[in-house]
Amino acid sequence: MEETIRQHGPTLDGKIAIDAANRMGGGPLNSAADFSAHAPGAAYYRAFNSLGWENFADPLYGDTPADLFYCGPAGGGQDTVEQLIAGVGLRPIRVGDGGQVHLVDAVGALWLALVFGQGMSRQIAFKLLAR
Repeated sequence: MEETIRQHGPTLDGKIAIDAANRMGGGPLNSAADFSAHAPGAAYYRAFNSLGWENFADPLYGDTPADLFYCGPAGGGQDTVEQLIAGVGLRPIRVGDGGQVHLVDAVGALWLALVFGQGMSRQIAFKLLAR
């Protein structure tokens, strides 16, 4: 990811950049530092990394959509990212600005631990419940 971000960083200036990839070789799951270093003019969002592709293909559990937790700056980019998430059929839940990337990664790490560490189905997702 770092080389790709470095190569294309200047073209991301003023654009929305969604970091959806998970680095599985150790260190942080996200590429936030690489975006900050090589594409500082991009509006950085962390999304689509905390569920398996199966939940994008079929986001409904009965009549209820799974939630997708994400982070990034408030404003027009937020609206676009939420439209993309909703367009997949998931309910977007913003947990804060880019400084909250660790929370989004923690949700992704939980999904990975349950699926690969505990042998649960890849057909699991998360739902925020409120009264």
